[in-house]
Amino acid sequence: MSEAAGGTTPSSVSETIARLSGKPNVKATMVLDRTLNTVLQTNGSFVSFRSVDGPRNALADGNTVKEEGVEEFATMISSFVRSAGGLVQDLDTEDDVKLLRLRTKKHELVIVPDAKYIFVVVHDTPPA
Repeated sequence: MSEAAGGTTPSSVSETIARLSGKPNVKATMVLDRTLNTVLQTNGSFVSFRSVDGPRNALADGNTVKEEGVEEFATMISSFVRSAGGLVQDLDTEDDVKLLRLRTKKHELVIVPDAKYIFVVVHDTPPA
């Protein structure tokens, strides 16, 4: 499990992510600070989410290890949450997004936007 430098994650958030990470088929988890759009905590590997020509590596950055592509993935998640929130607000100004599920051929992302954080859990899609 890695935490971003400078970001502090409350113990209740860390405990929730640790519990979710232990579930079967969970490949990765992420906690984003919703206000600052920064990655607070990750667990698992995000390498398999992008098709690239070259290999992606983990990069040492001071005392933390950052996997290449995590920041880009976090930015895409934040954008997706903002877009979905805008859609919901356009439909009903008194409503909010509580949970987003995105299923692809390979993975399913469960995204829970909170007032302070965005929680992301990625797991394998079971075969049909």
